[in-house]
Amino acid sequence: MPKLNLLVEEIAQLADRPPFLSPDGWDTLTHPSLASAGYRSREYRVSGEARVFRTPHAIPSSERYATRVMVIAPERDADFSGVVHIELLNPSSGSDFPMFWPDAGFHLMARGDAYLGVTCKSVTIADLRSRDPERYGSLLIPHDSMIWDLLGSVAGATHQEEAGGMLLGLRAPSRRFATGWSQSGSFLRSYLSERFHEEHSSALAGGVPNGGEAESQIIDGYLIGVSSGGFGPMGYVEIDRDGEMELDTSYTPTESLPGLIALDDHRRTISRPPVPVIEYLSEDEAVQHLWHQRPDSDLPGDQYRCYQVPARGHETGLLPTSARRSENGLSDGEDLDSEDPPRHNGSQWLIAATITHLVLWSEGTPPPRADPIPFDVPRALTRDTLGVDYTGIVPVHDETGHAMGGLRYLEIELPLVRMHVVPSQRHIMRPWEHVPFTRAEADARYGGEAAYAQLARRRAAQLVSQGWLLPEHTELAIRAACEKYPSHLDE
Repeated sequence: MPKLNLLVEEIAQLADRPPFLSPDGWDTLTHPSLASAGYRSREYRVSGEARVFRTPHAIPSSERYATRVMVIAPERDADFSGVVHIELLNPSSGSDFPMFWPDAGFHLMARGDAYLGVTCKSVTIADLRSRDPERYGSLLIPHDSMIWDLLGSVAGATHQEEAGGMLLGLRAPSRRFATGWSQSGSFLRSYLSERFHEEHSSALAGGVPNGGEAESQIIDGYLIGVSSGGFGPMGYVEIDRDGEMELDTSYTPTESLPGLIALDDHRRTISRPPVPVIEYLSEDEAVQHLWHQRPDSDLPGDQYRCYQVPARGHETGLLPTSARRSENGLSDGEDLDSEDPPRHNGSQWLIAATITHLVLWSEGTPPPRADPIPFDVPRALTRDTLGVDYTGIVPVHDETGHAMGGLRYLEIELPLVRMHVVPSQRHIMRPWEHVPFTRAEADARYGGEAAYAQLARRRAAQLVSQGWLLPEHTELAIRAACEKYPSHLDE
């Protein structure tokens, strides 16, 4: 039985250096400042004991680890909703990256939710140590397979007062949700498929099987973002995998991967989750996930939804790279390593609605269902055995060139910008381009700005009734859509 004990120690706050990844260290924000919302960021060294799965079938040994949790939470218990979100920070760039918080933070703060961003892989531990030895020098994850018990321990601590010390001054959370995006989303797929959830729930209950009762679950729901079970190298992460995978410029593995499970292995598809699970895919992952789709379900012991977002790519979150210039120690004149993909503004409303649905689902209210994006698959297609190259599979488009089906939002229902994939040699994280309508095109389609605004208001009301737009975001979404109407100066 795994041990879920966790030692929590606050990392000293430094006046000139906020916690790494804290919005307090960003040059621009995608949400109100933490202070103005009654929030504060802190960071903690959390340490414990976790099993190491050096081979999948051998009896695992146990070793000590020490990682970091970055916390964003209300200052006052009166403002705390009781809900906490645990994000496994994405490690794919070699540095921690929060793919969930920048898009969802405005909604989490409005709700009064708390957020824990967890460093979960040895490569990002090494990055933190090199960035700030004084602050992070004692952190250590000896083997990446420790992530499974690490997650269980952090989630287990959230069942205690003040979340075991990570939520100072706040009561024990009443609900906790795990989220991971891209590679980190695949960690959660493996966590569920290998039944670590049930094992840790039993450990939390003192070794007594929980019998499926919601109040005894280690985690109350999962949001798996932009992670496809059909992406061979990373759609499912073997429990004993350690180290970084080498991929070429098209994201094909540069060497054979021992132990990589087959594309049709049942573990690549979420099945019989004991708590609600929502998989949230962009159009990019929906292509790869085509053979791993399963029906939505409201059955007890199999609560599942798959939400697909047309005209959004894998890496189109709201936080621009330039917003973290000073956090990365760069001056205004220095170049950043990467260019920003186009921002996908509709995501913030869809993610907010998805979060609300997941929380309500954990309390007994099933969320709406969405049709998947339909695809044309060539008759002669032979599936890539590596699960990387899905060339030739294209979505069914509407007259503006956008994919049909999926979650609907104003920018695709009443488009003023054509959002499409740019041809390249890349198989994943494909580049996207946004091409604005000309004024003549917009006027011909909608009849002018005033007529467009009326259409947007009517369509927004329909989206609210369908569950894809929250009532409190209606005016913001309408305004954001109308602001894209081209002016005569754009001709």
